[in-house]
Amino acid sequence: MGLAQGVLLKEQMTKFLKATNYYLVSQVTEELPGKWLPPAAVDLIDLALVKGMNNLLDKYAEFTDPFTPQSNFDEMRGLADGSGIDYDAIHRLNLFPEVSKASCSFFGAWGEATTGGKTFQLRALDYITDAKSFTDNPLVIVYHPSAESSVAHASVAWPGTVGVLTGFSAAKLGISEIGVYFSDDSFGQGTDDTPPEKVKGQPWMSVLKDVASKAHNVDEALKIIEDADRTCNLIIGVGDGNAGSAYGVEYSGYVAVPYNDTTLLPVNGTWHPQIPSVVYNGMDWDCPTYTQALGEQLAKFHGSIDETTIVHDILPTVQTGNLHVAVADLTDMNWHISFARRTTADPSEPMNGYERQFSRLHMSELFALPAPTV
Repeated sequence: MGLAQGVLLKEQMTKFLKATNYYLVSQVTEELPGKWLPPAAVDLIDLALVKGMNNLLDKYAEFTDPFTPQSNFDEMRGLADGSGIDYDAIHRLNLFPEVSKASCSFFGAWGEATTGGKTFQLRALDYITDAKSFTDNPLVIVYHPSAESSVAHASVAWPGTVGVLTGFSAAKLGISEIGVYFSDDSFGQGTDDTPPEKVKGQPWMSVLKDVASKAHNVDEALKIIEDADRTCNLIIGVGDGNAGSAYGVEYSGYVAVPYNDTTLLPVNGTWHPQIPSVVYNGMDWDCPTYTQALGEQLAKFHGSIDETTIVHDILPTVQTGNLHVAVADLTDMNWHISFARRTTADPSEPMNGYERQFSRLHMSELFALPAPTV
């Protein structure tokens, strides 16, 4: 696994790795009080920052490798062999999301909430849009069943990515993620009154990869999440087009609590009211501004939620999904995806994914295509 992507996307992988490293280092050096420093001194600082960042990610590898499926390492080895890129660099790249998590929004809507009773799921990724590494290298990766994967699935990510960031499977499952920075004690970690967030466990993108590649329904998906050696605080969203339902999951090293429209979390009747046949979270666990705005729009269009109202009304009003947006029609197997403006595009174009043109991918057709050979 990974060999085909490594061969086909060698140039893109190389550019993405270099641009990502450059951006992360530049964000620190730009804040230095010594822009007056000699270039040689700045170079030394850059080298120290790169070494420090690599050391941090290598430490995360020590924490997570014992809990990571062998298939992940095999895929990274295939990426390295196919592209000629150093294996350790690819490994570090795939651990970066474990550290950063990102801010995002999610909802699932079905039954009486939607047009025709179909099941829709939103995954809006709000992250860095001023780095060409992330804006200029978007990728939809389609995986076909293999010895490690019983279900065809796809992920929206970047070249060289192994886990699932934003997922859609042939079992009509959608997968979303929200990084949690403002949690409460119910997570069992990460607050003043609880232990620090766990770092020893399976990386969350690897857990979501297991969901996308192995689960045949939402019950199996929730079981995979529950049984995993989880790490950091997140909200996971899982929608099921066959069952006509969706769940959020309060996810941490100590808890995995699924909730739906009648058990909505976090509980707050003011800014997070229950909406029939809708489950939703805006940007974070404790985020009244975005969560309330998202809830108001979902209530406003209740009964007529579909790809049109999501793209033209809900997203531009809430303003979530600056880096990428994936709107999944889990009933008819269509994925509507938009990305932030590339750095090479006309500056007059809209910047954010939620205000740009969407592309419709017919997932049944993509999953039916033969896998590439190298």
